[in-house]
Amino acid sequence: MRQTTLVSLAVAAVLALGASAGAQETGTPVFSAPYRAFSTHELGLSLSAPEGADLGFEGFYSFASGRNDFGLRVGVLDADDASDLVLGGRFRTRLLTHSDDFPLDGALTVGVGAVFLDGGTVLRTPIGLSLGRRIDSKSSGLSFVPYLQPVLVPRFSEGDSELELALGMGLDLRLTHRFDLRVAGSVGDLEGFSVTFAWVR
Repeated sequence: MRQTTLVSLAVAAVLALGASAGAQETGTPVFSAPYRAFSTHELGLSLSAPEGADLGFEGFYSFASGRNDFGLRVGVLDADDASDLVLGGRFRTRLLTHSDDFPLDGALTVGVGAVFLDGGTVLRTPIGLSLGRRIDSKSSGLSFVPYLQPVLVPRFSEGDSELELALGMGLDLRLTHRFDLRVAGSVGDLEGFSVTFAWVR
């Protein structure tokens, strides 16, 4: 019961404060489900429409290590006047397993990333809690994972720092044993969405 109360309070706090800036380590609205879709590794591509840019284009590679997994991400944010390089890494570990008292699975995510702008660099170190539940369709063989991910994002740039907040919502679709389609977005002051294609093993 205590675990359920703590998780509920954390989600409620982020919902009350709203989202005020870019999500995740590279500043794009790409979020993580509470568990990985792969056994050993995955390779993929994310397309996004983040706040402050016309298009985000990122490639990523993730690999498993016991209960944990690690991801690396590199890409560009394309705006009207410039294209900015982004680079980031992410760690995820399972914290919660659904039970009669609490219906969702949960994972802690921690990341670090940078956006290399024309006039400097923006660093982010997001800390998030992903909450969701896998739904398997026995008739079609498809698997769905709807989830919410509130994220605290310390942001550093040119001697300045601030704490950003974001709330991500996503849906991961297992279309085949080797291919995932993932859609995500964020609400509040940050308005953005993403589509991710992942090849898993």
